Amino acid sequence: MAPASFHARIERIQQAQSQTRVAAPKSVREPGAASIAASLRVKRRRSRSPIREHLSSLALGSVMGCLAAVAQIGLNYEGSPWGPGTQWNELAMYPIMAGLALAPVLMLMSVFLASKKPAFALFSLGYLSGLVIPLIL
Repeated sequence: MAPASFHARIERIQQAQSQTRVAAPKSVREPGAASIAASLRVKRRRSRSPIREHLSSLALGSVMGCLAAVAQIGLNYEGSPWGPGTQWNELAMYPIMAGLALAPVLMLMSVFLASKKPAFALFSLGYLSGLVIPLIL
């Protein structure tokens, strides 16, 4: 009984398919209006350089490095709120030194991650330059 009902279902499916009209596809050589419009559109070349794409990470690294440098300078400056002889000096000493020690660690990490994460490499480069330049000046 099962084979008879199976064959009957197949015949019904074939009859239903033969009764419906299938639209014939257009020729492949005849382009549609959408493809003509797309080919006529002027394609602009991206003018952004790879450095410009990650400029925000470079700028953020520079700002963070400058903040760490200012904190380091204030640690040794007599007139600063966290300068020598104040309560804040002992409290701020270790975090500021950690910010100073973070620069080489970031640069070593970016050596290994530069191909996968170029924004991180630019951030660490910005951090190092933002830290070193104010300390030299």
